[in-house]
Amino acid sequence: MDLVLSEFGPALDPGTVRAGFVPPDRPSVLITFDDGYRDNWEIAAPILAEFDVRIALFCITDALTIGASSGSGAEFMSWRQAMEMRAAGHLLAAHTRTHPKLTELDAPGVRREILGSLSALAERTGRSTTLFAYPYGLVPAGAVLGSDVLGFSTIKVEPTPWDSAPHRIRRTYLPTHDPDSWPALVREWKRQWYVSQ
Repeated sequence: MDLVLSEFGPALDPGTVRAGFVPPDRPSVLITFDDGYRDNWEIAAPILAEFDVRIALFCITDALTIGASSGSGAEFMSWRQAMEMRAAGHLLAAHTRTHPKLTELDAPGVRREILGSLSALAERTGRSTTLFAYPYGLVPAGAVLGSDVLGFSTIKVEPTPWDSAPHRIRRTYLPTHDPDSWPALVREWKRQWYVSQ
């Protein structure tokens, strides 16, 4: 966290990021976590509080509903735990209902996954979410997200200003298995920010 914040901090408040958002005119960071794993609540939340950082937590909403284990054995948060994260200032955002590869679904299936996730969050939180992340970073053909929702992909899309591709915003990550690579990755992100402007 120190490394990222020293180059890009302070972190953006995800509650301020929505359609029409204009990122700062300097390299900045919006910290995001995907899926809604229980360790986000157990381990990450106290660290985030220590750094006074709020995240966008992209949730697989059906996994939160059942609080089930994923194929890798990692458990998902319950809705109660997710709402505790929200109460601490983190933004609950949509990441589909079941985490499929959207590019492998037909158009009605894509709509069910995306709109079902957005609806579940609105129902649970009492307000619409403005952020969505595509599972695996795979953006399906055809417009599904409304103009009021920003869509986040992964390093699979080119870095461009948010307003030029609001449904294909690039995200990258720090690989947990290779922390020695982090300084070089952070330098490269910063370089890409300047190139994309």
